[in-house]
Amino acid sequence: VALLDSRGPTVATVSIPAKNGRIVAGGESYRGATLLTMHGEIMYVFVGGGIHRISREGKTTPLIIKKDDQWGNIASFISYGGNLYLLDTDKSRIWKYIATDLGFSETREYLNPDTLPDLGLATGMAVDGGVWVGTRDGKVLHFVGGKEESFAPRGVEPSFGKMLVVATTEEDRNLYVADSDNKRVVVLDKDGVYLAQYVWTGALTPTQIAVSEKLKLILLLVDGKLYSVELK
Repeated sequence: VALLDSRGPTVATVSIPAKNGRIVAGGESYRGATLLTMHGEIMYVFVGGGIHRISREGKTTPLIIKKDDQWGNIASFISYGGNLYLLDTDKSRIWKYIATDLGFSETREYLNPDTLPDLGLATGMAVDGGVWVGTRDGKVLHFVGGKEESFAPRGVEPSFGKMLVVATTEEDRNLYVADSDNKRVVVLDKDGVYLAQYVWTGALTPTQIAVSEKLKLILLLVDGKLYSVELK
């Protein structure tokens, strides 16, 4: 996994489950960095002026994508299939950048013109070919091919609280929802059927969640610390 320390400012990688970590990038050009995503061994970091790229060797390519005047508040961004998806909660848009031989395309809209969701309360997103979005009003939104699909979780008891953060990848069979109000991670299949839940005690409010079904591990980021939950 890759971790961004905005106060450093540094970017580090941690090998799971060996727990070996090393700093791969940082310095003045990363000041103001807020978000990070990883594709294979390539990392992308969202900074004030745009997006930096970090190679597997740790070399930084600054501003491989420059800040676009169309952007509002970018609350999350994900690399999928080599492309980049940016969740804009101010504009209720998902901006998409397609990988090319020379870098990335110009700004494109992922959502169709007739798809107008309210993403103002979005907490983040996950991409597995479609796009999943969790919200601060207890919703899980699902978009496929730029269109919103109906998604209604079934069998979740008690019902979801307000603060939901989602995680999945194309390699994962299931969708994982961190439900902070109920101190749990709920596992759903991708049709919305309840499968399991993992409950914790204490005042933990995860801001990020990552899952590896291969390693049978859920990782929760809480106040600058990583917590792990073993998948059964």
